[in-house]
Amino acid sequence: MLADIWTELAITGPQIASVAISATALFWVFSALMAWLGQRLRLRVSITTLALMTVIGAVTARAILGDAPKMTGGLVALGVLFAWESAVRLFSRGRLAAHPPRGARAVIVDGQVNDEMLRAARVQAGELWIRLRRAGVTERAQVGYGIVEADGSITVIRRGQAIDPELLTGVAGLPGPEAVR
Repeated sequence: MLADIWTELAITGPQIASVAISATALFWVFSALMAWLGQRLRLRVSITTLALMTVIGAVTARAILGDAPKMTGGLVALGVLFAWESAVRLFSRGRLAAHPPRGARAVIVDGQVNDEMLRAARVQAGELWIRLRRAGVTERAQVGYGIVEADGSITVIRRGQAIDPELLTGVAGLPGPEAVR
């Protein structure tokens, strides 16, 4: 009886390798997809975004675990995914210390919207207005800098508010350092 239970829970060596390879490949494909679309997906979570992420998760899980998912296959997949995420985090930590973060874009400067930066950040003007309202902005002229961060969030720095120029390092779409207020 115990052997029957173990047969239902365990996978073989070749199946472990298959799960590990599938988890690795899909981790990197999904990471690349999120790097390309992630800023936009994190900025505005709509019902369709939620549906998309749910379907992607289900398809990814099924592709990793195969036709007959078993507990040990799930544990192997989770172990591989967490290991890759930890490795990326450790690599990024060292890299971030040497290089400023990339991907932040100033989409509004001194109340003027930079359409090129909006397009680069994959943000629509309507989404920007929502974020500005949530930040308590009642007029565009109040905004010194509106920055779409690499993680998709928007930082609003009000006009006239002092800011250390070093904090703006790596932000695309900003005027020269002499224009920082």
